[in-house]
Amino acid sequence: MYLKVSPRSVQQFRSLLKPPKNIPFRGIYRNDGEVVRKNDLLVNQFKMNYHPGLNVYFENDRGERLLRAYCDGIVRITREKCDPDLEIEEMKAYEYRKDVELYKMTFNVVPLELSNNHNLVLEI
Repeated sequence: MYLKVSPRSVQQFRSLLKPPKNIPFRGIYRNDGEVVRKNDLLVNQFKMNYHPGLNVYFENDRGERLLRAYCDGIVRITREKCDPDLEIEEMKAYEYRKDVELYKMTFNVVPLELSNNHNLVLEI
């Protein structure tokens, strides 16, 4: 005895498994040294593996954690040492790693045009 499955019902079932088209895939969109425009997507992630740095902002979109560029510029990815405050409730997850140095990956955007709003105080 065989189960008859029409091709139409299989296609309807497959469409339920596909992610919605308007949600971007998870991962890194821009690598170190690439030129980005304002509001370009740098990273899409489920957990906070990558953190926003200079000229990068965090956006929460339907459970997806997005990092976007705040201005036009060049992407720089850095690894920075962090010292979590274990008094904060959310940081107690890192309490078992208090004897080990913790590092975080940050995405930075170096602006293409630097502002002219500063004054030269001291010449070398």
